[in-house]
Amino acid sequence: MIDSHLHLEAFEEPEEIIKESLNYMTALITSVADPKDAKLVLDLREKYKNFVFACLGFHPECIRSYSDREILDYINFIKNVKNKICGIGEVGLDYSEGCKDIDKDKMKEIFVYFIELAKELKLPLVLHTRDAFEDTLKILENRASEKVIFHCFTGSEEVLEKILEKENYFISLATNIVYIKRLRRLIEKIPLERLILETDSPWLDPESPRTLTNRPWKIKFSADLISQIKKIPFEEVIETTSKNAIKLFSLK
Repeated sequence: MIDSHLHLEAFEEPEEIIKESLNYMTALITSVADPKDAKLVLDLREKYKNFVFACLGFHPECIRSYSDREILDYINFIKNVKNKICGIGEVGLDYSEGCKDIDKDKMKEIFVYFIELAKELKLPLVLHTRDAFEDTLKILENRASEKVIFHCFTGSEEVLEKILEKENYFISLATNIVYIKRLRRLIEKIPLERLILETDSPWLDPESPRTLTNRPWKIKFSADLISQIKKIPFEEVIETTSKNAIKLFSLK
C-alpha cells in the first residue's frame, strides 16, 4: 500500500508513525504545506530513504505568514533540493470560509509561481483546491503541467468529468470517502488507472472523522470501499493505485 499524501510534520511522533507503517506500507509520500516544515520532512526522507518520499508545497493559508521575498526564497530552496523531492505540493486555491480574508488575486499569483516551478523541475503538481475548482481549472488550462494530481478530491461529477478529459490529470481520493456518502458516487466514474489513494493523515480518520488519529495504513478502508463499489478484488485496487503512485511520482 502507498499513502500518496499525508503530513508527517503534523504528528507528535512522526518517526513512530513511520516505523509502524513499515509493517503495512510500501511507501509514504508526505506533503509539506508550510515552508517551516520542509527541513523536518527532508530529514525524515533522508533517514528513511526509499520508504519516505517528500513533496514540497505552499498551502494558500500560508500567504498570511510569508512575505513575497520569503516565498521566492522558498522557491529557490526547492530548486536546490529538487533531487530530494518527488513532487510540488500541496499548492493551489482555497476560497472557503477559512481563507476568505486572503486576496484571491494574490492567491492565484502564488499558485502560478508553483505551477511554473513544477514545470521547470518536471515534477508532478499536487493540488489543494477547496471551493475553487472553476478558477483552478482555468489557470491550469493556460499553463499545462506535465502531471497534475487533485489531492483529496471532493468536487462535483461535472468537475470530475472535466478533469478526466485531460490525460495528465489524476484523482487522489482520501479516507473521507468512507464517511462522506456524496463522494461514493464519484468512485464508479473514476477509472482505476487514473486513481491514487491517500489518507491526508493525521486528518480524515475513517473511523473517527473529528479526531487527529488517522494513520497511513488506514488507507485500507478506502481500498475496501472502492473494491465493493467497483466490484473488483481489494488486492487489485491496492496494486493498481500503488503502481499509479509509483509512476506518477517516479518513486525509486
